[in-house]
Amino acid sequence: MPFDMVLLLTTIALGAVLQVGIGIGFSIVVGPLLFLQLGTETAVPLLLLLNAVVSAVATPGSLKRGGHRLFVLAVVGSVVGIGLGILIYPQLTEAMVLAIAGALLVTGALTSLIPPSAAGRRALLPVSGLSGLATVWAATPGPLMALGLLQSGQPVSEVRKLVQPIALIGYSVALALHASASWQDITAKPYLTNFLIVTVIGSLIGRKIGPALPAPLIASGIRGLSFLAGLILLYRAAMI
Repeated sequence: MPFDMVLLLTTIALGAVLQVGIGIGFSIVVGPLLFLQLGTETAVPLLLLLNAVVSAVATPGSLKRGGHRLFVLAVVGSVVGIGLGILIYPQLTEAMVLAIAGALLVTGALTSLIPPSAAGRRALLPVSGLSGLATVWAATPGPLMALGLLQSGQPVSEVRKLVQPIALIGYSVALALHASASWQDITAKPYLTNFLIVTVIGSLIGRKIGPALPAPLIASGIRGLSFLAGLILLYRAAMI
């Protein structure tokens, strides 16, 4: 197996561990390498597929009583954002899409440092909509959704879990829309089975270690990875 493929498989496993362990991280870790090796047109739907697998593994037991209202609100906002993203996408260049998604992530990471308030809960719907836009444009909804949940005053331990079923629905809807045009390109990849296997293994490891991680570490990880993802997207936009 070529070294670049071994590196990609290792990165996928690490990204899955992060995604399940702290709530975000898969697209941030895997995306740059996947975009570089496969190109944006193939990488985005493939990222959506693998992210959906990660979230499917992480979702069981993640939605507890009392979190259903936030869940429904976030899902509605995300699906609306995905629909708008599909409509707007043809009007934008790739550089514009990446720049907007990157700016949203950087801004979200910085504003999450503001103490949570009642306004943060009301802002969850528009933040979820922006997360939907990022889902369909750059396959990076997790950070925005997690930041929105943090800002709404949710405990970090709940954010880590609650973001998973929300992301699962968002990824699945976006994947269905992308797959209608590029499903053959995804399934034709010779290493797809290996991608799926290491994604599941990494996700299961994340389920094991996630509950043991301290809350400050999770919060810092969400903010730090979100900021890093935003900078990466802005850099890629500038290089196009």
